[in-house]
Amino acid sequence: MKSITSNLSIIILSLMASTFAFAEDKPAEEWLFVHTADEAQVTNNTTIVMPVTRDIFAFTDRPYRKHAYMTGEQFASLWAGSGSDSFKADPPNAVLTWIDGDKVHEAEVVITNASVLAHGRAISFELKLEAGQALIGQMQVVSMFIDASSTFFDPKTSCVFDLSSEGGVPVCVGLHTRFCRCTS
Repeated sequence: MKSITSNLSIIILSLMASTFAFAEDKPAEEWLFVHTADEAQVTNNTTIVMPVTRDIFAFTDRPYRKHAYMTGEQFASLWAGSGSDSFKADPPNAVLTWIDGDKVHEAEVVITNASVLAHGRAISFELKLEAGQALIGQMQVVSMFIDASSTFFDPKTSCVFDLSSEGGVPVCVGLHTRFCRCTS
């Protein structure tokens, strides 16, 4: 009886150990961003200025399912950080799309810097274009889709909707009304 109990205990412990060994940790939250505007101005071959007429939309992929809105100041501050995963240290990839007449254009870019203009009503983006791509002087119906960042929100100054809660009901966390609006 003792040997059966010992063997059973060993089997159970082995199964538990293998379960822990194969359990995956959740990956770090990665935030993606979308900045849209009715128009943008190309100021030189590496800089565009986009008005901030709506907050910049941010979201995470599964399993987190969060989304948030950022002011122009909050978004541009991602290039001011000094961490190894800040946009200053590791500039994000982006796709810039716009309409010129009846043609839709796109450009793959790296955003090397972003700064706020006109008291937060516009953002100046410094870009590195892929070889052979060019930007026109006036862009209409502009969208910028920006690659992920794992350092995004400070819960004391940001507003996040967490959709991973039971039932998928958005939960507002980290509300600080001075910096953002958080409504469900």
